[in-house]
Amino acid sequence: MTGPFLRKTISRFLGKVRDEKVAVEKAVQWAKRVHRVKDGKIEIQSGIHPPSQETTGYMIPTLYNFGERDLAIELARWEASCQGEDGSSSAVDGVPYTFDTAQVIRGYLAVLDDVPELEGNLRRACEFVVRNISSDGEVCTPSYDLWQLPDGSMLHEYGNLYVLPPMLQAGRKLSEKKYVEAATRGMDCFRRKKDLVEFKPELSMLSHYFGYMMEALVDLGEFELAKKGLAQAAVMQKANGAIPAYSGVDWVCSTGMAQLALAWYKLGHREPADRALAYLVTLQNVSGGFYGSYGRGAAYFQNLEINYAVKFFLDACYWKIKTDFDLEVDVEYLTSIDEGDGRVNEILSFLGDLNAKCVVDVGCGKGRFLRVLKSRFPKASLYGLDISDEMLRSCPPEVNTICASMLNIKQPDGYFDCVYSVEALEHAVRIELAIKEMVRVLKPGGKIIIIDKNNAKAGALQIKSWEQWFDAEGVANLLRKYGVNATFKYITYDQWATPDGLFIAWEGIKAG
Repeated sequence: MTGPFLRKTISRFLGKVRDEKVAVEKAVQWAKRVHRVKDGKIEIQSGIHPPSQETTGYMIPTLYNFGERDLAIELARWEASCQGEDGSSSAVDGVPYTFDTAQVIRGYLAVLDDVPELEGNLRRACEFVVRNISSDGEVCTPSYDLWQLPDGSMLHEYGNLYVLPPMLQAGRKLSEKKYVEAATRGMDCFRRKKDLVEFKPELSMLSHYFGYMMEALVDLGEFELAKKGLAQAAVMQKANGAIPAYSGVDWVCSTGMAQLALAWYKLGHREPADRALAYLVTLQNVSGGFYGSYGRGAAYFQNLEINYAVKFFLDACYWKIKTDFDLEVDVEYLTSIDEGDGRVNEILSFLGDLNAKCVVDVGCGKGRFLRVLKSRFPKASLYGLDISDEMLRSCPPEVNTICASMLNIKQPDGYFDCVYSVEALEHAVRIELAIKEMVRVLKPGGKIIIIDKNNAKAGALQIKSWEQWFDAEGVANLLRKYGVNATFKYITYDQWATPDGLFIAWEGIKAG
């Protein structure tokens, strides 16, 4: 056993990260290092498959979800600078590809609310894709040259399913019927292909492209087709969570595994997704990146780290968190709270009269605090943000809901008069950036209050492995770092009449 296989086998046992929180942070830092724009180009780094317009395009929404908003916007502007006059985006060979352009559309959509001037770029990209979806729904492209693998086989054209979801999203976002019609026409065409969801060796179907297909089917609402395809991947999955890159081989494609996990999470099939993701964590390189493939006989960029492996790994982690809350909506979360609770009293006391003010509950769950505020301040404009759609369905109907991560609140700078968050920061994957995001959407002079648990009381309650409690001065210092003159105090909760040190309220006013 020699060469790259030996090096990767050794590194798998020496210094590999196995904690998912650590793995996420290392992956984000890897993405930040790799996607550096200098002199109008993304810098090429040794040992890394160069990011392209295609892969950078669909990395942008992932960066948003993990709090890297500024970098995401910078990359979207870079994409616009590279866009062809016909609206297309080119691959590394300089040839425009329909698939690549569709992935850049994903990036434009992610930043559009923050950078509305890119709407023209988005529309031109969509027009290019529309021109390349035939009247019978076939997704065409000027070239397939770069879909050929080193062994002479071709990546499967069914991967073009992944062209359709961003077109559907763009059509709805921009109220452009022809974009929706193009996506619908394309799906009708794919639906007629009898072997569409077959993960068979004779189709040379790499798990990476099968993963594109499965996620696309879920996003297009083709759940039964997705279930049928993913059932075949589940049969192939090994006890340790690994999924072969092709039917009949032992090696794995890192990207394909992440994509299949992502599709499973989106369908609510957590068991195979959890096992696939846990196995991926054991493969992660010390750098935070992933080689294209691992194992004896690996034949897909086995010596290069690839940015789309990191992208889909992070997406799978995001959806793991999201679906975890969906599953617990009726188990751990309440729709009401006693108005005499110390947490309620502290919010009411600090925020004051909220009538005619715009207020957001970050990590609102089922909206139990929002119900109190709505009853007290009927003229307030209330928003509830949560990562779980299921949680938000239980919010009061008068509340504006935002389904999003704490790291991506999806509102402009300075949008809210008041921001509060109760027992939600403890679930954030990246604590500092969650605080930074809450302060970003707060108006100068606006009030913020965060209520969460004291790390000094760790062990007082049974908690999940990814839940985090906090040092009182540490959170206060982070608020100060981002422009809030913050203080903290210990507060009561539930039936307790005096604080016992479990709950801390950090509060302050954003500098003008």
